Amino acid sequence: MKMEQRLVVLLLLCIAENLGDENLYDVLGVRRTASTKEIKQAYKNQAKEWHPDKNKDPSAPDKFTKINEAYETLGDPERRSQYDKFGYTSAKEHQQQNRGGPFGHPFHGDPFEGFFHNFKFNFGGSGFKDSFVEKNDINMRVYETKILPDSHQKPYILYAYAEFCYECVNLEPVLEKLFKELESVGVGMGTFHAGRVQRLAVELRITRVPRILAVMNGRVTEFRGQKSLHSLRQFVRELFPQKLIQSINDGNVDNFLGGWEDNHIRGIFFSPKEEVSAMFLAPAFYYKSFVTFGHVNTNADDVYKILKRFNLHSGHKSLLMFNEDSQSPIASLSMQQMSRSTIDEVIEANKFLLLPRISSQSYFEHLCPAELKAKRKKLCVVLVSKKTDENERKKFRRYLRKSIFFNHERVRFTYIYEETQANVIETLNKNEDVDKDRTTKNVVIIWRVERNHLSYEWLNNALKKEEDIYNLKEELEERLHKLLNSDESLAYKTILPEFHNEHALHLLIRILHRFQHWGERVWIFATSMDPITVLTVFMAFAMVFGMGYFMSTMAAIEEEQLRERQPRQFRPRPPSRTPDQKHVNLYELTPDTYDTLVLHSDAGLTMVVLINEESGNKLLNKYKDIVLPLTRYSGLTFAFLRLESYIGWYQHLLEDSVGHKVCIESININNCIGTVLALNGTRKYYYIYQPKKARKWIRQNNRNMPSAIGMFDSDENSDSDQDSRVILVEELLDGLLDWFDKVFDGSQRKLRITAWPDLRAV
Repeated sequence: MKMEQRLVVLLLLCIAENLGDENLYDVLGVRRTASTKEIKQAYKNQAKEWHPDKNKDPSAPDKFTKINEAYETLGDPERRSQYDKFGYTSAKEHQQQNRGGPFGHPFHGDPFEGFFHNFKFNFGGSGFKDSFVEKNDINMRVYETKILPDSHQKPYILYAYAEFCYECVNLEPVLEKLFKELESVGVGMGTFHAGRVQRLAVELRITRVPRILAVMNGRVTEFRGQKSLHSLRQFVRELFPQKLIQSINDGNVDNFLGGWEDNHIRGIFFSPKEEVSAMFLAPAFYYKSFVTFGHVNTNADDVYKILKRFNLHSGHKSLLMFNEDSQSPIASLSMQQMSRSTIDEVIEANKFLLLPRISSQSYFEHLCPAELKAKRKKLCVVLVSKKTDENERKKFRRYLRKSIFFNHERVRFTYIYEETQANVIETLNKNEDVDKDRTTKNVVIIWRVERNHLSYEWLNNALKKEEDIYNLKEELEERLHKLLNSDESLAYKTILPEFHNEHALHLLIRILHRFQHWGERVWIFATSMDPITVLTVFMAFAMVFGMGYFMSTMAAIEEEQLRERQPRQFRPRPPSRTPDQKHVNLYELTPDTYDTLVLHSDAGLTMVVLINEESGNKLLNKYKDIVLPLTRYSGLTFAFLRLESYIGWYQHLLEDSVGHKVCIESININNCIGTVLALNGTRKYYYIYQPKKARKWIRQNNRNMPSAIGMFDSDENSDSDQDSRVILVEELLDGLLDWFDKVFDGSQRKLRITAWPDLRAV
């Protein structure tokens, strides 16, 4: 009886649950016989109508959740089949596998978990086999091994999406049209689910969806404009370098076609539009290493001569290819609508000059492909030529046009510059037999066995003169015929070094490009972060630099304090008299001796007498006689200062003595002659001696010392001139010995200063 009750209860629960389930077809508003396309379209319409951001109805979130659950089941053919047979939904199935996970698998341990957890339902990559998203699906391995290397030859457009993404629904039709256009012009494409392909999302710094990015030359660029078809087309066009295709008109066409000496074929696209089509840009970028392209707008006013010259219709799209002969194209293509495959076919068949130059390792590998088997070996006939010897190359071209091996599939004629490929030529010349007669040989046959392993031999006949053509032709064709029809190897074997790339940019330009690339990566990194993160990083850098500046300032202050605490390193005073003790050593005070005599002098006094040119000899002789007895004191040094040169220093010294309360505009040199200064450089004070003329005045007016020494007298002052004529030069120092006594007994007044004036600045 209990068992029967349990079965009844279980049956009732199942019936109640089934009654609670809504019919998924009714949720989407479609019939059970609806096609996959009809279900998808119905889902888009319902999602737009009931999206919580668009519909303010309180029941909109629940309704939107049911719509997504219904689409998860009916949008997948396998789940729909299970639902039709068994009547359960994919949402319940997922809930059984992941408790509490209403929208699929959570991203455990994933940095996108918080972002993508609520964005996980199937549209924007709905899982249909015919969806453009599924067709172009990529992962990290494809990105690293295919997209990044190939991006140097063609750009890639990547689309990052996630489930439960309303913007993805609106963007998908636009991208579908764009991807069809890109596929037709040869631009690469890729799509990936940002939540499932987490490594790639982290590598590309995907923090939100949808996201459109471009990869070109190994660089990633994010599309930030309005997500319209026109904006996306313009974004793709702007990926290509601006100078990839040159604008051609009647004025520059000859210069353009005549530039083939850079080893590039010339190609000209013709179209009735000023803007170059992506159909032309993509192949121009792919073949940029071999072909230089130009574009002619056939509706322009300055292209009439070009159209007439090449007999072209202005309404058609055309492509002309030119080699060394600029008068007539070697290949042409003209039609109203061109396909990428047709353009590639024409370019691929004519991407080398009549006589191409091996100007890089890439050219060597294309012109001389490796062939391991001797019976199928491919031969390169290489002319070694100097850059200046164009006549030699012209002779070789004339021979090529008539040679029976010119269009042979296993023979290629080319040349190299002797100056730029010196390493290669040196390797080919290492054989002693060849080296003896190298100056007479300049044509070598090469069989490239592997990458840089090759077999070679020099022809005995060289191409130097016009008549050499016949001898060279006979020997060359005989040797080529024998090598092509047998498994015979060539005379010598070697491992060739890499060819110098003549097209490489200058080192400085490459460095600038590298800095630009780093700058772009930093900008992408900064702009991909949210404002709070950017602010945090900025504040962290500011704190680091601020602390560094603060510590540097504090260290400088501490160093200055330590320097002030340390005793100064004084220099010993120079001797005040000669070794025989009979004469005075009198030093001239100049910028060179200022440091030793004053600034860093040892303890003591430096006695400086002020002189001019006229009174110098008489005054110095008198001064020597007076100070001779004082030379026995080691703490005294005697010197003189020329006022004509350093009157400014004396002026600054006097101003500092009175605390800069008086500004001295002029000073009478004649009134200063005979003045003696006793300078104590260590303690920053000095004594001053004035001649007789001012002594009495000083005693009476010692508080106004500047006036006492004639600071305000000018040379035109008649009174001063009269006084100076009364006192003889020899009499100026008559009171000096008495003054010395006062200095030594401490009765003479000290004049203190804050710092010694700079003798060099005056």
